Amino acid sequence: MSYRELRNFCEQMRALGYHRIISMENFRRPNFELVADILYWLALKYDPNTDISDNIDEERHRVEFIKQITTLFVSKARLKINPKRLYMADVYAVQEILKISTFLYKSQITSPAEEDEVHDFSLPSKLSNIKSHKVLAQEITDLATRLYDQLGKEDEVRVAREKALQFLQNVSRGGNSQSEQSQIQKCIETMLKQQDQNILDMSKYVSGLERDQKQIDEKIKRKTKELEQAEKRLKGMTSVKPAYQEEYDRQEYELEKLYQIYVEKFRNLVYLEHVLDAQNKQEKMEQKKKNQILEGMRINFQDAYIKELRGGDDDGNEDQLEQLGGDSRLQSSNQEKRNNEFMRQQHGGFNKQQMDEDGEVEDLEDLSEGGDEEEEEEDEEDGIENLDDDGDDADF
Repeated sequence: MSYRELRNFCEQMRALGYHRIISMENFRRPNFELVADILYWLALKYDPNTDISDNIDEERHRVEFIKQITTLFVSKARLKINPKRLYMADVYAVQEILKISTFLYKSQITSPAEEDEVHDFSLPSKLSNIKSHKVLAQEITDLATRLYDQLGKEDEVRVAREKALQFLQNVSRGGNSQSEQSQIQKCIETMLKQQDQNILDMSKYVSGLERDQKQIDEKIKRKTKELEQAEKRLKGMTSVKPAYQEEYDRQEYELEKLYQIYVEKFRNLVYLEHVLDAQNKQEKMEQKKKNQILEGMRINFQDAYIKELRGGDDDGNEDQLEQLGGDSRLQSSNQEKRNNEFMRQQHGGFNKQQMDEDGEVEDLEDLSEGGDEEEEEEDEEDGIENLDDDGDDADF
């Protein structure tokens, strides 16, 4: 849209007497209300008796309004208007409105024509026969194309047409020239020969069709016989039972049973493997707890043994340890061996009995008490023997 067109539109609307002042800046952005007002005013100016609704509150009302305006000017004024551009309501809509305003402006400035020169022409208000109009337009286009092709061959046809006209003029004069009669006779003979040839070709074509028909009839009969034989064979095969059908059914039934047994066993095996894994896990946890308990007992035995050695008179024991020297180390190593052997015995006893955790702890405590008493007696006897040995050595 150019600046000149906008200016012309504004001037034409002022010349037509539009009640609002239109500026060229009004159409920089979409303004549907202004465009609708202009179109409604132009429609009433063109046809005051027109029935067009000015309701544009909703989208469907706007679309209906644009349809009515477009139909009015297309059917009565024969103006080509684009409704999509009108609905855009911007500078492109001004191009379509300019067609209407220019039409009204020209009709206003031109002198009125005489009544004899006025011709009533109006398209139907409803475009109901669009398909028939399209067919008619297509026929007109085809005829124009054929006419153009014929006119292109005019140079070639003109000579033959002139000869034919000259021949007709000579014949119409009533001339009995030999050349004209011989030419007519030649044309008639040529036409007869062509017709004879056409008759021969047609007879050959008909004989070929009859021959093909006979071959097709024979094929149909042969295929019909083959179909009947195939149907009979099919009925015979369906009525006869196969030789190994019973054995096959029995084997299939047994296979189904075996498959059910296999599925059941496989399910049980999976469940037992799951239970076995759970038991192994439980046993590992119990074994770990037992090892912890035994480790605690071993540490308690060592602490009790050290306390026993250091109990009573600390000074006397220290002197005794210093005097004994290497004998005490030997005794401690022997004591450790006895403790390790006792631990192995206790560990083996726990594995055999498979006691619960509460029972295991109580039995281990009883065993530890009994073990402590035996170890105390053995330590006392070893101490007495060592003291005796020391006294003998001292006397010596």
